[in-house]
Amino acid sequence: MIARAVAILAFAGILSAQPPQRPAFEVATVKLSPNCTGSGGPNPSAGRIDIKCSSLRDLIRGAYGIFAGDKIASRMLEVVGGPSWLDSDRFDVSAKAEGAAGLQKMIGAMLQTLLEERFQLKVHVEPRDTPVYSLTVAKGTPKLTPTKEGSCVPLDLNNLPKPGDPPQPLCGIPRMSFKNGAVSGDILGTTMEELAGRFLASQVGRPVIDKTGLTGRFDIHLEFVREMPAGMMLNGNSMPPPPNDSGAPSIFTAVAQLGLKLSADKAPIDVIVVDSAQKPSEN
Repeated sequence: MIARAVAILAFAGILSAQPPQRPAFEVATVKLSPNCTGSGGPNPSAGRIDIKCSSLRDLIRGAYGIFAGDKIASRMLEVVGGPSWLDSDRFDVSAKAEGAAGLQKMIGAMLQTLLEERFQLKVHVEPRDTPVYSLTVAKGTPKLTPTKEGSCVPLDLNNLPKPGDPPQPLCGIPRMSFKNGAVSGDILGTTMEELAGRFLASQVGRPVIDKTGLTGRFDIHLEFVREMPAGMMLNGNSMPPPPNDSGAPSIFTAVAQLGLKLSADKAPIDVIVVDSAQKPSEN
């Protein structure tokens, strides 16, 4: 009797030692898309995602950086390393989950599993000294408008608005317009961490670290000229800078008009390192 009990306990220990099963799609296809132009978002429906014309680097950035947790990350992690085709090759991904899985889980943890299976992908996260910009408060009082309660709703990828629902502004999501070479951006209900890590980082071409010490949510309006990186090419030809007939300032001056400051800096920040990846076989 004692021996049987010991055997049962030993077997239970073996079972408990097994790693938990990772979330995975019920069925999925990954296809090379050689003639695509541009890129497409996840285009979700109930328990399903369809991603068009995406590089593997962008898929990694989303699955392991932006959507890896239970909410959208406030800062995009850079993806470094890997073969050149991580940027040049484009893929269409179509995947269906069992049941009505939430979008955050599908384009986060479940997409991670898919990439590791189909691309034999191996990555890790490590801190690296990286050129960044620090966002700080300039001298004086910041010219920021606190968000009024109820003026926007937090973005919840697992509870997206349904067709027919009354439109409501989403907190922290920029609304952009372009005219005469200038960008006009309005962001309702954003934290300084979100403003720095999401919006400003996408405009200045490197990570932005929030060092303002400001808490709460604010409504931000910015008008500026988007600077094109030197040497940017299109179809083998150098692209001239876009015309600026608006008289709008640079993003750095626009930020200064809010009583904030962007300063070149260096900091150890987490990056996603690609250890290895292979092109997927045909489905």
